[in-house]
Amino acid sequence: MTKEKKILFIIIFNLIIVFSEITFGLISNSFALIADALHNAGDVIAITITYIALKFSTKQKTFKFTFGFLKAEMMAAFVNTIFLFITMFYMIYEAIIRFINPEIIEPIYMIVVGFVAVIANGISAYILSKMQVSSCPNHDHSHHHHEEDANIQSAYLHMLSDALISVGVMIAGIFIYFFKIYYIDSALTIIFSIYILNHSYPLLKKSFCSLMDINITNISQDELENIILNSNDSIVEYHDLHIHKPSSKHNFISFHIVLNNDNIDLKTSEKITNDIRQKLEHIGFNHILIQVDSDKCIKNNINCSL
Repeated sequence: MTKEKKILFIIIFNLIIVFSEITFGLISNSFALIADALHNAGDVIAITITYIALKFSTKQKTFKFTFGFLKAEMMAAFVNTIFLFITMFYMIYEAIIRFINPEIIEPIYMIVVGFVAVIANGISAYILSKMQVSSCPNHDHSHHHHEEDANIQSAYLHMLSDALISVGVMIAGIFIYFFKIYYIDSALTIIFSIYILNHSYPLLKKSFCSLMDINITNISQDELENIILNSNDSIVEYHDLHIHKPSSKHNFISFHIVLNNDNIDLKTSEKITNDIRQKLEHIGFNHILIQVDSDKCIKNNINCSL
């Protein structure tokens, strides 16, 4: 089954949960279930964004969209995570209100529907976690790591949050049924919401930095300087450096190198840039642009200010 079909299956699966929770929430007059249904409905929207981003990411480059839709993944991750943060803060707000003013809740419906939601959200989260693991690793030799698809990861976090909150609903239902402790529902909602916020922050930061073209690669400045400046004795300096990560699977780098010998022919300069390129590919860069300049372009020289 393709990624798109799996996401579509999760959307349909979760729509069934939403309508079930609304129905049983109205029958039992349980605000908790209706609130959870609205939370799940928000996550269906988030998963739909993930699905749209996946469809866009497969589109071919055009003359207008010369990068294709590389940033669709990070855009979806950012929108989803922002939406998740808003939802979690709302859940905390509602939980505090209910903590101060406990409401009488019908526990049987909470336990049954909560259990069904845990199973459904758990399956959805499991499918998405497997999709993350199967995402293409970044095959470099010195920096071994899997690059998770941020778009899929954001969808996974939504499903994980749903599963945890449904666990909270179920546990709360059991405590209310046996001990009539109504505030347990609010306490567990706050705990799980804080856990999800903490778990989601790194993805929010990563997707924001990617959209802002901030360098979030693992390479250090010293390591990069060592690769460029020590590649050939003719290299005096490098400038106009740009590093960014438009998606989980792409690391872009571009810069100029200044050579101190104006008589270097094209083949020699190609060899110099190819040596640098191979070293950069070795540490995970897969889109490399190197411009060769003569020594008149040394830093701060008006001739090469752009």
